[in-house]
Amino acid sequence: MQIHGRDVNFRRTVLGNCEIAEICPKKDINKLGDVFTKSDYATAQRAGAKFMVAMSKGYEMTKHYSDSEYVMRPLTEEEVLLLDSDEFNDLFMEAMNAFIADGKTTVQTEAAPSKNADGGGE
Repeated sequence: MQIHGRDVNFRRTVLGNCEIAEICPKKDINKLGDVFTKSDYATAQRAGAKFMVAMSKGYEMTKHYSDSEYVMRPLTEEEVLLLDSDEFNDLFMEAMNAFIADGKTTVQTEAAPSKNADGGGE
């Protein structure tokens, strides 16, 4: 999504998870939804901004570490809070979709060896 003339992307990282956990009840990232559904408007919006900043920083830092010439420009809380409601909500949904997608556990497996590895009969 374009924000203030630049593309903004998101990535879930361990650092981001730590920063996001700080805004959650009892610092439990599993209670992230409670911040947005059980808080007053101002608290939820400010938490949303911190969430987006952490996710943006995750993308920007990862990109910088894979390409040292890449100049990081993560979102700031101030610029997120200066968006109109529609832009804020659209950006939040992009960040949340990345958070969910990046948090999915995938396990790569190999085929189990056959009981008769030499290819002969039983």
